[in-house]
Amino acid sequence: MNEGKAARFHRLRRRSRRLAFVARAGVLFAAVVWGYPADFVSAALSVAVLPDAVQVVLGAGLFAAALFLAGELLALPFVFHADFLLDRRFGLTRQSFGGWLLGQGQATVMRMAGWAAGAVAVYAAIGIWPDMWWRLAGAGCLAAGAAEASLASAMLARRTRPLERPALRARLEALTRRVGAPNIAIHEWRVGPTTDAANAAVVGIGPSRRILVSDTLLDDYSDEEIEVIIAHEIGHHVHWDMWQTIICAAAVGLAAFWTADMVLSAAPLAMLGVEGLWDVGSVPLLALVYGAVTIAAAPIVNLLSRWHERRADRYALRVTGNLEAFVSGLRRVSAQYLAEERPPRLVEWFFHSHPSLAARMAGARAAASKS
Repeated sequence: MNEGKAARFHRLRRRSRRLAFVARAGVLFAAVVWGYPADFVSAALSVAVLPDAVQVVLGAGLFAAALFLAGELLALPFVFHADFLLDRRFGLTRQSFGGWLLGQGQATVMRMAGWAAGAVAVYAAIGIWPDMWWRLAGAGCLAAGAAEASLASAMLARRTRPLERPALRARLEALTRRVGAPNIAIHEWRVGPTTDAANAAVVGIGPSRRILVSDTLLDDYSDEEIEVIIAHEIGHHVHWDMWQTIICAAAVGLAAFWTADMVLSAAPLAMLGVEGLWDVGSVPLLALVYGAVTIAAAPIVNLLSRWHERRADRYALRVTGNLEAFVSGLRRVSAQYLAEERPPRLVEWFFHSHPSLAARMAGARAAASKS
């Protein structure tokens, strides 16, 4: 693997993503300082014959959606560079510009709707339980995370189908029976039209749970390599990693809302023309505090994710006993994604949800030597 090429790719991508983050944060800061957008939303809603509480809740949703859209538009050049131009330049995608733009537009609309719905829910909680609203909001994070995970299989249904290779299917079904997970379905995931990179993932929770295997993985990898990769994904299922991730995200959300309540209740908001949390003008302030806590918690969230990945690696080696296939499959996947073999320690600690290639190789060899 060309480590210099990988390091350059990730350095350029991180720089563009930092600039996109600054653009989005800049929109929130501008809304706080300017104040006019919140006044405009409130004035527009006051025309409608609605109770004051409904006006605040709906106004928060509309204002949140407008802020999100403005941030995405300002960040678009940097997102385009990070997620399309660099991928094309380094050979990671075959997607056309039109296809990328359509996908980006669809994702933006969905996330904007999520921001609006989240703001409506949070401000409804503030109106219902002003002193402890953050508890309701934290519970909402847990419910939203579970709902999103439950719907993941359905959202990808058009791009998946049951695995059709009889010999490989029999091999993988034998693996699921051997490890005590016979009811988890394994489906082919069609990604080939846009990329050559292989992928596999566990999606869904409960009855909707699926293991997805990309068509690129099925086309280019040996059955032994595929079996080890699927064993890794089954490891996530067996250890309830999805639920742990959902609960961790909800805990971060709860901490963020509690911090927002503490900070904004004590802050002199009147200086900014905001009467308190129960005011449409507080939306960008709440978003800034929420974002700051989320960023501060990122190393902890990524630490949990890396632990999940190391544990799933050990599980895959234990149930297959195939170190050679594990190492060859991991090297090939890492090369396709231009993964850095030894990224800077601080970068891995803060940004990476997976251990470095070097760390995973060393861990695999250590686990194999003990078995």
